Amino acid sequence: MKRIKDKRGYLYILPALLLVSLFVYMPFFKSLVYSFFSIDSRGELKNFVFLSNYRKLLTNEAFVASIRHTLTFVAIFLPLNTFLTLLSASVIRRKTKFSAVIGSIYILPLACSLSFSSLIFKEIFNGKASIANRISGLDISWLNTPSSALWAIVFLSLFLDFALDHILLLSAFRKIERNIIEASLIDGANEAQRYFLIELPQIVPTILMTAFIALKDALLISAPIMTLTEGGPYRSTESVMYYYYLEVFKSSNRAAGAAISTIMVTISAFIVFIYYLLQRRRDYV
Repeated sequence: MKRIKDKRGYLYILPALLLVSLFVYMPFFKSLVYSFFSIDSRGELKNFVFLSNYRKLLTNEAFVASIRHTLTFVAIFLPLNTFLTLLSASVIRRKTKFSAVIGSIYILPLACSLSFSSLIFKEIFNGKASIANRISGLDISWLNTPSSALWAIVFLSLFLDFALDHILLLSAFRKIERNIIEASLIDGANEAQRYFLIELPQIVPTILMTAFIALKDALLISAPIMTLTEGGPYRSTESVMYYYYLEVFKSSNRAAGAAISTIMVTISAFIVFIYYLLQRRRDYV
């Protein structure tokens, strides 16, 4: 009877498996096959070219530059996002009469759509008389200067990712068993010792999860760039996925698009695999 119930459990996940197969695995394998062919503007396969599409990509200066821009964005965004969300969750990890108000402010980005947030940030960083310059006292044309344009995208991405990561980390803090905290109080641990030696190690799995989600989002970033800078100025904020958008939807270069999507899905799968190994190793420690 127990075995029958166990097998019935697969029926509950069958719809999800079908959807994943239909919208994730099938398109991936289709892109993988298409990446070895030349493709016309109608999407029909022409000649088998094996690795020629990948070779053209890796020798294309614009594509190589988009990889460099993406990695630069990851290097800035990932540590900032992890630090800020962890800091915000740490501040209100214990319930007080003001924590609900502060928490509501923290999760406000969830109520804002991508297009709305992008328009707001475009106004904040628009021109030398921008709100950002008035607050900071700088005199920068944020969206027209390569280095500052990247930072504008970083700020927008931090705003968009902040709320969900904050909620996950705050939930992890508040799920820590109270008896562990009480035992540390009895042993005479101070606030810093409780935080760094007891509470923080308890939420390491959640920190890893949010960091890997942020890493995935950073590698696949395109929408904030599309709405804020359109890859400019001088293609200085053009990420790999925005380059994909230009090649496929603007230039109808479907062969390059298939190769790029195959590369990015493979990298994403590798990141997920690394996360799985880290989690599994932690489970057995």
